[in-house]
Amino acid sequence: MKIESILCASILILAVLICGCTTTAQKSNTAVAGTPDLVGNWTGTMKGYDYGTGFNDYSGYTMTLSVIEQQDRVFSGEVSFTDPNGTPVWGVTPCAGVIGRDGKEITIIENEGGYSSGSLIAPDEMEIVYADGRDPFSIAIDSLKKR
Repeated sequence: MKIESILCASILILAVLICGCTTTAQKSNTAVAGTPDLVGNWTGTMKGYDYGTGFNDYSGYTMTLSVIEQQDRVFSGEVSFTDPNGTPVWGVTPCAGVIGRDGKEITIIENEGGYSSGSLIAPDEMEIVYADGRDPFSIAIDSLKKR
């Protein structure tokens, strides 16, 4: 019985040592890429689909994302739209967002509405996809440049 216990303990210790010697250190995903400064006005075009209306390129309409303040990777501001004559439409909507760890991914939530997710294509250019599940639902691709 004593020999069996010693043999079992020896095998267990050997297994622990082998496992400890063959494992590799895991990379930490805590590093954050340089955080881009989004403060300013981002303007551009939209193309999308609205349930009940269909596909729409919002020809002549301009979207503006005004990032008013930013702390690290978190920012806030407002979204507005103008028609082809430059007249504001749909009002101004407060929003807030975050920049992903990679310094490129962006997620935005709008007050009383949908959300957007996308990425920075360049320091002064982003493409985001807006989605709103309320009735009637809508989805759009927004291409914005910092002005």
